[in-house]
Amino acid sequence: MVNPFEQTPAEKEEYVLDMLERGYSYSQIMKECHVSPKTISSVKKKLSGSADDDASKGTSQISKETQALKLFNEGKKPIDVAIELDIATDYVFVVYQNFQRLRNQERFISCFEQVKGNMEPFLDLFGLMNYNGMTPEQVAEQVKYGSNLPYLESKYSALSNGIGFLESQRLRLFSQLNFMQSQIEHYNRSIQFYENECQRKTNQLLSMDCEINARNNIIQDLDNDEGYTRIKEAAKRETKLIIQNNQLSSAVTLSATFEAIRRYPDSQTLFFDIVTTQTNAGASGQQPWMESHTPQLLQLMQNIQNEMAERITEMIIHTINQSSLKE
Repeated sequence: MVNPFEQTPAEKEEYVLDMLERGYSYSQIMKECHVSPKTISSVKKKLSGSADDDASKGTSQISKETQALKLFNEGKKPIDVAIELDIATDYVFVVYQNFQRLRNQERFISCFEQVKGNMEPFLDLFGLMNYNGMTPEQVAEQVKYGSNLPYLESKYSALSNGIGFLESQRLRLFSQLNFMQSQIEHYNRSIQFYENECQRKTNQLLSMDCEINARNNIIQDLDNDEGYTRIKEAAKRETKLIIQNNQLSSAVTLSATFEAIRRYPDSQTLFFDIVTTQTNAGASGQQPWMESHTPQLLQLMQNIQNEMAERITEMIIHTINQSSLKE
């Protein structure tokens, strides 16, 4: 391989001639000897005996290429080299690519050729990577995720729609839950009310059971000859007391009358008719009214008698109970 910093233009030309004679291609000669296509063409013309004024021009170009390589090696930029040597932009890029090849940066040359010298985006990316402290592997990972952005956007849209649907369902279920909770509270209050009622009825049943047991005990005590005799004697005494005591007799009769009127609707109607007849009719009209209401009056008397019998019976049972307790 020719060293452009040590070989003279004449020596380079000899290398080119030798490679042309051995059948090397232009690209192989350019890479090996670090010369331009135009230089190879000039040397080829010399080899075929058709050299002319282009030879001296080629020598001049080779000389400028060497100067450009030296400037690149000193750290000059392509634009500075083009200005300083007054050479074409395309030729500067060709020399710069050769310079990079000399530095074993083929990958850089390939990228440089692909972007046609526009390295600014790569430099921006490199600066951004350094600013964020990212490695090339991390950048590659981000690029991989970036290629999935359309899919991620559609996925995000679908998830957003799903969230909206679930949110509406949540609100609907929350409303149903509130309604059911209010219903449960209502049913709990109802259950509490009926539990209280059941307890109250249970207490009433217990009280009635006690009353039934007490009365059964009385019946058992009286359900024999001795008991019958006691009832008979008690009935006589109570009846005699009622007959002898006008005040008690009047009280029993009045109480039985009011109870008969209260318990039987027909008696209430009859009592109302009696009051209105006494108010609106004279003495002459009472007899026909009483004749027309004889069945009702008889029924009323029967009801009063029944009520009086119940009162007397209650008094007798009470007396017997008291006597049993004393014994």
